[in-house]
Amino acid sequence: MKLIIRQYVASLREREELDRILPDLLCELGYNVLSRPSVGTRQYGVDIAAVGKDEGEEKLFLLSVKQGDLLRQDWEGSPQALRPSLDEIRQIYLRLRVPREFQKLKVVICLCFGGDVHEAVQDNVTGYIEEHTDDRISFQQWNGDKIAGMLSNGILRDTLGSKELKASFQKAVAMVDEPEICNEHFSRLIRQLCNPTDPKAKERLSKSKGRLTAIRQLYLCLWILFVWARDAENVEGAYLACEEAILRCWGAFNSHLGKKLAASEELGEAFGELVDLSETIFEALAEDKIFPHVDKLHSISMAVHSQSPVDVNLKLFDLVGRFAIYGFWRLWRKSGTDHLPKSRDNWNDSKTQALTQNLVLLIRNNPALLSPLQDSQSIDITLALLLLSMQERWRPAAANWIDALAANVRFTYLTQSRYPTIQEAYRELLYHPRERTDEYRKEQTAGSTLLPTLAIWADCIGATETAEHFPAFIRDEMSHCNCQLWFPDEASESRLYSGDDRHGAMLNTLPIATDLPEVRSQIEQECQTSTHFDSLSAIEMGHWPILLMACRHYRVPVPPNVWIGMFWKSETDEVGS
Repeated sequence: MKLIIRQYVASLREREELDRILPDLLCELGYNVLSRPSVGTRQYGVDIAAVGKDEGEEKLFLLSVKQGDLLRQDWEGSPQALRPSLDEIRQIYLRLRVPREFQKLKVVICLCFGGDVHEAVQDNVTGYIEEHTDDRISFQQWNGDKIAGMLSNGILRDTLGSKELKASFQKAVAMVDEPEICNEHFSRLIRQLCNPTDPKAKERLSKSKGRLTAIRQLYLCLWILFVWARDAENVEGAYLACEEAILRCWGAFNSHLGKKLAASEELGEAFGELVDLSETIFEALAEDKIFPHVDKLHSISMAVHSQSPVDVNLKLFDLVGRFAIYGFWRLWRKSGTDHLPKSRDNWNDSKTQALTQNLVLLIRNNPALLSPLQDSQSIDITLALLLLSMQERWRPAAANWIDALAANVRFTYLTQSRYPTIQEAYRELLYHPRERTDEYRKEQTAGSTLLPTLAIWADCIGATETAEHFPAFIRDEMSHCNCQLWFPDEASESRLYSGDDRHGAMLNTLPIATDLPEVRSQIEQECQTSTHFDSLSAIEMGHWPILLMACRHYRVPVPPNVWIGMFWKSETDEVGS
């Protein structure tokens, strides 16, 4: 196990990686962390400052962090090298930056790096330490072996103590190039940390310290999994595992978040690190493998490496949903106190602008995204439409996409080709349509969330072609289809974040084909009279991207409560205004 952790530590980059895990590690080992790494401010050589015990005496620990092995060029020769950082610590930080209450403590300057000290520079390091060690200042070398030992014997000791959890973790790491198997094994670890069956583990989670430790342990395990996956150039398993970890942690611990208590704030910070990690994993996938190719026709479709159009279709719509989730988290941070998505002219977020541009190019250059194969792909379509609609400048692109989607749904249905089906099983999709008969076609389109989604969004966003002609198509050709939308019920809060699908209710037989104003009335009435949506913890606490992530991950239709407020004002709102 230590070898797995050792390889992970060696692969960590300095900025935003190695210096992100060390503060949590120190906290779990009983240190009082005084400062964490920051960007844009001078740190005078100190990435992390903490107070802890060394040989029974309380001391001030100052950590200077570098990536990988310590080579000659990393020791000196540039302002970012280690020796200039150590000089700044001695000459400036210790004189000007140490808080008054810690100025009398002895100081331990820690040289932290994920690898080893190369032989060519070892004498330089040893000589520097001997020259500058005195009664107050001492030095320690925290190399990859030491940090790995601190992790395996410290914060991860309880997590990987049992043979079962250790085996699950090792198998997940070993199978990073098989994402589904990797996620299956890691999922066991997530469930045992968030919802343990062992009485002692349950007792630990009943205390604030135990809950904080559980999230930190999960965070570190995910980092290890991600780094191994990144080295294997396949981060799919890590992405799925991180999504599930966020959702299960929220389901297990949300009642302890959002309170004006130190323990609650620490728990919130640890949970935020999980969300940050999910963005890091997405960026590792998108920035290298996807964004550079979205402007080329069929490029991403060809990258699926499958001769089956089903594989291409499923992968591309899944990717669209992931684009949206990443964008939601970025816009959520800019949204202030908004409890639901809002539309703005300018969010002042260049990354979201670039992401949305790439999403539009992805749709434009991969025609599979104009022709959904599963009715449940209404989930990914809704997520992408919501992201586009939250940014005023991209609403015309959303309207154009709706027109293309509706036209292809109509065409594939009338020609009895690959029209959207209610089937979810992969084998069924491979052979769809098995028959080219009216009876079979009606059976495969008996119910739909996709049709009302396209019709209502077209009406809201101004996709005039679809708004004018799509309802008539439903009336003339698909009168047998039960047009429906999903809403949460009283069981949704306890089951939504864990993947239990025994919750929620459908608003059925919406008259999309004949009376869109009546559809609006029914939806508004359901939104106003039902309290179950507003009582979802993700909505109540203003963390709406978690609800949307749960919909994407567990394949739950997106409730219209999330997006309908951007387009329709209820009568009570109008009276109030």
